[in-house]
Amino acid sequence: MFSFAHRKNIRASLWLLLVLLLLTVAISWFIQRQSLRYSALAFDAQINELEHSLGLCLRDNEELLLGAKGLYQASQTVEREEFHNYINSLDVAHRYPGMQSLGYSKWIAQNEVAALTQNIRDQGVPQFSIFPQGERQYYSTIIYVESFSQDNTPSVGFDLFSEPVHRDAITAAVEIGQARLSGKVKLVQAQQQAKYADSFLYLPIFKKGVPTNTAAQRWEALEGFVYAAFNTRDLLAELLPQRNLQIEFSLYAGRAADKSRSLFESPQINENLFTPAHHKYVQLELYGQPWLLYAESNAEFEQQHTSHLPVITLLVGIFIDCLLCAIFYGLVTQRQRALLLAKSMTEDARVINAQLKHSQDRFELALESSGMGIWSLRFSDNNMQWDASMCALFGLTDNNSLTTYESFLALVHREDTQRVFMEIAQAIEGKKGYDTEYRILWPDHQIRHLASRAKIIYEGGEAVSMIGTCWDISERKRLDKVKTEFVSTVSHELRTPLTAITGALGLMIGGNLFELPEKAKNVLDIAYKNAQRLKLLINDLLDMDKLLAGKLEFHCEPQPLMPLVERAVIENRAYADQMQVRYQIVPASVAPRVDVEDIRVLQIMANFLSNAAKFSKPDSDVIISLTCVEGYARISVSDTGVGLDEESKSHIFEKFYQVDSSDTRNKGGTGLGLAITKEIVERMNGRVGFTSVLGEGSTFYAEFPIVH
Repeated sequence: MFSFAHRKNIRASLWLLLVLLLLTVAISWFIQRQSLRYSALAFDAQINELEHSLGLCLRDNEELLLGAKGLYQASQTVEREEFHNYINSLDVAHRYPGMQSLGYSKWIAQNEVAALTQNIRDQGVPQFSIFPQGERQYYSTIIYVESFSQDNTPSVGFDLFSEPVHRDAITAAVEIGQARLSGKVKLVQAQQQAKYADSFLYLPIFKKGVPTNTAAQRWEALEGFVYAAFNTRDLLAELLPQRNLQIEFSLYAGRAADKSRSLFESPQINENLFTPAHHKYVQLELYGQPWLLYAESNAEFEQQHTSHLPVITLLVGIFIDCLLCAIFYGLVTQRQRALLLAKSMTEDARVINAQLKHSQDRFELALESSGMGIWSLRFSDNNMQWDASMCALFGLTDNNSLTTYESFLALVHREDTQRVFMEIAQAIEGKKGYDTEYRILWPDHQIRHLASRAKIIYEGGEAVSMIGTCWDISERKRLDKVKTEFVSTVSHELRTPLTAITGALGLMIGGNLFELPEKAKNVLDIAYKNAQRLKLLINDLLDMDKLLAGKLEFHCEPQPLMPLVERAVIENRAYADQMQVRYQIVPASVAPRVDVEDIRVLQIMANFLSNAAKFSKPDSDVIISLTCVEGYARISVSDTGVGLDEESKSHIFEKFYQVDSSDTRNKGGTGLGLAITKEIVERMNGRVGFTSVLGEGSTFYAEFPIVH
């Protein structure tokens, strides 16, 4: 049977391991997805930065053209020398990277060509002529130009309107009356030889005083254009080092990635050194001209945004899963052994109960052969009457020796005599029923345990006698002792592996084995706290076991009580900080001395203080006071928590009782603290009690006799 249970435990542990591993893989996958998401957001931010930078550069070029336009609009005429001096004053070559040339083109009709040609020649340009040759209705002829590249100097006289790409940009600029960007064009020299791939930014200039509200009016008022020709590669070569971008990209004029319309291409874009994790096409609209941007992440970006957290989480998670499964297997195996032992004990108890049942059946047939005795007590003269079974229960052979109430009390164990006397008195007064257990001492000094129940007989509303039964429960007490020893044994057996588990978890959390990620450390911290909680439960069980068995030793000595109170507050202050409350000691006007053991007083205070902190509202005070009450020194701990209802007040000092199971389980606790506290206080000749108002708080106190 045990072998079958052993295999079942192994299967359960393996299933748990499988579930935990799946959960660990899912968490690692989720972290990996989050890392990729953050990496994608960083990649998009790089693209947005590049797009923003391009827009700023073109805006700077537009402002340069607006300045030149202002020069024309502020003067009646602008001579070549004046235009040259103005452009030189702007230091364009250094302040506007990538700028190839800046010029002014005159808008003229076909019938104005001859006059313009003669005028330019008279100004000192004898070779001036409009090219390409041919008659056209309108011309946009360059008459002033300032070049910033020795290799690329467009010639004066070139008709920009004759070239389709220029013509589209010029037309768009006039149609809306604002600056417009051309598609990919080529700067030309006087011999019309192609030199650099580039773009032009055109800004129309209109005649002063002429309306320009509509497109037709703007064409009618058009005087010319100021333009900026720039090389995108040179522009970006100056821009990129300032931005520290971690992407490689290509830039195309238009809406398609056409190599013939390439404006810029990063040196590493086609080296195929590695496969980028991110790449993207972005359509840009810059001054009416569509540009296509293709970007991909580079090695530096990949290295900076690669996270090892998923792998670490997976490895640490597998380790923790195996550890938890080992703990689970150990606990289940221990539980299986405990169940087998309990089953064996239960079987013994079942046999004994069956025997008792058989005895009860026989009692119904013949009372003399049963194990239960019947007795009665007459209150008028304290006369008692017993049957023969009662004598057997008390180990007596002579029925005549038990005729009075006092003779009965003389046979009760001296430690139970006062209690039995009070219970009979309370039953007579009607305060409670008589249902009790006590010990008796046989003539051969053997101690037996008896249980007794009785009913009060009334005549005319006055209690005249009581009749009851009595039976031997020594065997049941023996079984209870066996069960108690079993709990003690199991608790001791659990303490050793739990100590090893707590130590291992403590080493991992403290970083003594290896550095853990923050999320893994949080998971281990939860396991460590629950192991500590289980350890406290076992300690409470052992303390309660020792108290009930009378094995807990007390070494009391007279000593002042206030230093112990102050020491307890200091030792428990960390728990108060954790629960966000404050311990406040009320200054005492007395300094009583009591006969107690200091360690037990500290244990009592720890239970009172932890309960008060646990159920107090955050940012509140727990008040500790020391007073003298009728020859006793009272330690009181008051909180502003939830308080106790009437049902809870009647059970508060019972073992394993908790006020509100759902709330208390969330806050932690075993339900043994107050039961242990009550036993300890009473063993040191003290008293314990409480006052509470539901919703307002509680005050728990312990009192000890003052030593003079």
